[in-house]
Amino acid sequence: MPTYRPSFTLLVVLVVSTLPAFAQFSVLHNFSGPDGASPTGLIQDGAFFYGAGANGGDTTNCSPDGCGVIFKSDTSGKITLLHIFHATDGYVPTGLVKGSDGNFYGTTMAGGHPSGGGPGTIFRIDGSGNFQTLYAFTGGFACCDGAAPTGQLIQADDGNIYGTTAGGGAFRDIHHQGGFGTVFRFDPTDATVTILHSFNFDGDGFYPNGPLVQGTDGFLYGTTTEGSGPNRDGPGTAFRIDSCGNFKVVAVLAGQPQAGLIQGSDGNLYGTNQGLGGSVFRVDTNGNFAFVNKFEGGDGYNPHFRVTQGSDSFLYGTAPQGGLLDFQGGDIFRLSLGGTLTVLHSFTTTGSEGFSPNSQLIQGADGALYGTTGIGGPNRRGAIFRFDQRVPGPIASVSVNPAIVIAGQTSKGLVTLTSPAPPGGLVVMLSAQTGQIVIPAKITVREGFKKKAFRIKTLNIGASVTLHIYASSGGQGVRTSITVTP
Repeated sequence: MPTYRPSFTLLVVLVVSTLPAFAQFSVLHNFSGPDGASPTGLIQDGAFFYGAGANGGDTTNCSPDGCGVIFKSDTSGKITLLHIFHATDGYVPTGLVKGSDGNFYGTTMAGGHPSGGGPGTIFRIDGSGNFQTLYAFTGGFACCDGAAPTGQLIQADDGNIYGTTAGGGAFRDIHHQGGFGTVFRFDPTDATVTILHSFNFDGDGFYPNGPLVQGTDGFLYGTTTEGSGPNRDGPGTAFRIDSCGNFKVVAVLAGQPQAGLIQGSDGNLYGTNQGLGGSVFRVDTNGNFAFVNKFEGGDGYNPHFRVTQGSDSFLYGTAPQGGLLDFQGGDIFRLSLGGTLTVLHSFTTTGSEGFSPNSQLIQGADGALYGTTGIGGPNRRGAIFRFDQRVPGPIASVSVNPAIVIAGQTSKGLVTLTSPAPPGGLVVMLSAQTGQIVIPAKITVREGFKKKAFRIKTLNIGASVTLHIYASSGGQGVRTSITVTP
């Protein structure tokens, strides 16, 4: 993990006895190693969740962490192992998609050859664990197949399955001998793979990553990690491709997107990227790009995975770092399409629930959100969790009046709770970027009251600056903005 920390100061005080009971977060399963480790996300089918552990299972052929597993979980977290990988059938599985034939399809990032080596596989498995390797990639240093398939597969309207590989393809050079990556089509009826596009060192981006998404216009959309611009050293790109391989760069993005895109209910494409804290961004199909949120630490840091649009139209996502309790822990956030962000849950490296969430959230049949943490927990192997975003957190809002302040003058902040403070009052932590304002580290909302004001002192500055003020309790928090002018 990066050692750089943003200029964001948090004072953490746990006052468990004064916190009201908000039954939002629960751990369904802590992985132990033999039953899997480093889970990579979930899909729901009927009464069960299905997913993959990138590690765990067979630690003999893939010492010491294991080759990975495919598992099934009921809604209480009871795990059934459906398949344990042994390297010859692949290792490091990346996730599942359910096909129209009722089977599940997935990829492994490595393995698949008789020796246990190889650049990955495509496999099929049913709900009872009947498993078959359908295709073993041969790419990497050899033209022209793909290598290291990344992200989940998708099944498009034409019945074929599509995915990306981070390596392989028809092009390579002395500095990229493993290839620049591909987009491929897989026919589940005859198990054939067709390479639709090989990325090149041509300024259109390379190293595609994450799942593709089929837009309402029928095109498949995805992202590359890097490689845009005339010098090929620019940020990643958003691209579209059709089933015949006709390829077009939609937009040059910001930073390094790691997880592909989703299409929102407004028709726009949304994604996340790393770099300078990372962001959630929006791009339309004509290439118009805008930031929805730039992360700064308290709201999360360098998100790795796709956001999910809930039935309430909000975007929900995770960051593997940042949050309001432990910078290395990560968090769950909610984001409106207009950029209003709420930290729903902050993880800690010492907690029993795991930390560093490492997958796209899904909204379950019960309306709650489900996801996975990659590491941590009692066994240090990650966990499956449930989070009910419909249960309100303790703090409803924080506001500032005036919101535009001349340097050296003061402003007034106001914290409003969701419900009256419990016996003994509720301690609310306050935090902001350092250097421009001074606020108290914490305030206490008196028992039976819902509001508490606090004073904001601004410092002398040479240029206008807008920053966030966070109000939080137990790792859940809201924020507002204040602008200080010279």
